[in-house]
Amino acid sequence: MVRSHWIAGEDELSALASEWTALMARAAAPQPVLTPTWLLAWWRAFGRLDGRRLAALTLRDATTDRLVGLVPMLERRARHALAVPLRRLELLASGEDEADEICSDYLGALFERDRVSELARATTDALLERATEWDELVMRGMEEGSPTVDALEAAFRSAGMAVDRSVSGECPFTTLPGSWEEWLESLDGQRRYFVRRTLRDFEKWAGPGGGELHRASTPDELIEGRAVLARLHGERWSEGGVFRSEVFSRFHREVMDRFRAGDGAELDLLWLTVRGEPVAALYNIVYGNKVYFYQSGRKIDVPKGVRPGIVIHLYAMQRAIAGGIREYDFLNGATPYKRQLASGTRGLITLRAVSPSLRGRGVEAARKLVVSAADEVKRHPWGQAALRATAQVRARHSTMPPRSRSTPPGPREGS
Repeated sequence: MVRSHWIAGEDELSALASEWTALMARAAAPQPVLTPTWLLAWWRAFGRLDGRRLAALTLRDATTDRLVGLVPMLERRARHALAVPLRRLELLASGEDEADEICSDYLGALFERDRVSELARATTDALLERATEWDELVMRGMEEGSPTVDALEAAFRSAGMAVDRSVSGECPFTTLPGSWEEWLESLDGQRRYFVRRTLRDFEKWAGPGGGELHRASTPDELIEGRAVLARLHGERWSEGGVFRSEVFSRFHREVMDRFRAGDGAELDLLWLTVRGEPVAALYNIVYGNKVYFYQSGRKIDVPKGVRPGIVIHLYAMQRAIAGGIREYDFLNGATPYKRQLASGTRGLITLRAVSPSLRGRGVEAARKLVVSAADEVKRHPWGQAALRATAQVRARHSTMPPRSRSTPPGPREGS
């Protein structure tokens, strides 16, 4: 038996941190973005914006009182197509404005690995008990193939909820064997040649001293590395890139500080210098024997064919192999350089469920009418012309790279 409880206050959620951390060691699909460090920092940065209210669901064993599940959510008012007002439940660390978006990949629920189906049903029961208080549930950025995702979808459908499941992103990754040479040999001939040529061209340009890789291990090095990352990222994307957002930067200052101290995961902030000048930087996170690539920057003014952004990834992968790490995950965005280095991909899934309440069904009916009308407009020539004109205006005023699920907000370029 499981007992559920809704947490509406930050202090109560923070007080859960030690139990939460212990649960992650027993959970079916733990991820760095599900640690107390990441999610509490996100709530401190974004929780008071746009009318958000905490709505985290805890699940405890009714006999032992042990925390066996946590679904970190919030509730807020939203609109479909600026026309249909609704009350939305969504996962913490999702739903930010585009200019501030953190891009937390692999979100979801934390369930003890041997009780996933039971806890998915208990989550569904708790949602149904409050069905009149919300209209839709949106769970973004969850890992395709995760037993937690599949169990939640099955439980929602079994309870009679209308459920949409969609692929919202793609995360390339590469498996790391026991040695660098083994990894090279795992590539096909074309990609192996690309890696060797990239390293050769860089080392020729760098000269006899070569490139020097630095890592932020002390507070002073963290300050230096963070400044290098922001500067090089800004050069790559103009006007500061994602770091121009104060709320984005504030969130990552806290997370970097805590991960550097070993609070929940390990920070692997690296920068590469040539003749004393920084030419590339990587913001990686190490968790559960994996490296997760989060953010990067690189110098633009280099000779054609010199790829410092890719080189620093290759150096980071060499370090990871030497340290016994067995996977390097590039996270969302299947850009060409990631595909060159990856051995596979994982999809990101969004689950959307409609409340079975009378109001929830009414909101869903209104949403479908709006979507249908919008589709009808797009089919007409005048509607297509209006959409093209809007896109051109946005492009002229944009200082950020194109936004899409294959190139997500918060660019992670490394070429």
